[in-house]
Amino acid sequence: MKKLLLIVGLLLFVGCEPDDVCSESTPTTPRFVISFFNINDIESSKTVGGLYAVGLDDQNNDVPISGENVESRAEIRLPLNGTQNQSRFKLYKSYDVVDGEVQGNPDEITIAYTTETVYVSRACGYKNTYTIQGISIESDSDLWMISPEILTNSVTNENETHVKIYH
Repeated sequence: MKKLLLIVGLLLFVGCEPDDVCSESTPTTPRFVISFFNINDIESSKTVGGLYAVGLDDQNNDVPISGENVESRAEIRLPLNGTQNQSRFKLYKSYDVVDGEVQGNPDEITIAYTTETVYVSRACGYKNTYTIQGISIESDSDLWMISPEILTNSVTNENETHVKIYH
């Protein structure tokens, strides 16, 4: 009888599936990567002082981006909206808040794309990938982002630059 219980217990243990956990190394929906370059020396990256980004909704209201900080850097990663065919952002150069008033030089960037939903696994679910259709840059005042160059239309991971912007 003990042998039978031991065999049944062993079969139950061996028959169990491992926990279905989505590893942190599993690629998820990628963010859109922009690298900034010097307009006077197009091979040299160029840091943007006080770079800060906010999303824009359909009514042109600012939408905070989770984890976005004001910092000087030559690259930014932006989350694209998987339920739309375009995302709009306001990118500030020299961003600061003085006496409750936002200061800096904002340019608006619009990224048009198509979205494809891809199955990753049972534990991880689905992720979106994007195909870039076009990019436009506008400003109400002093345009600091001069010229975008699409390096790859396929946004499938965030470990590569998708667009260079010269300033």
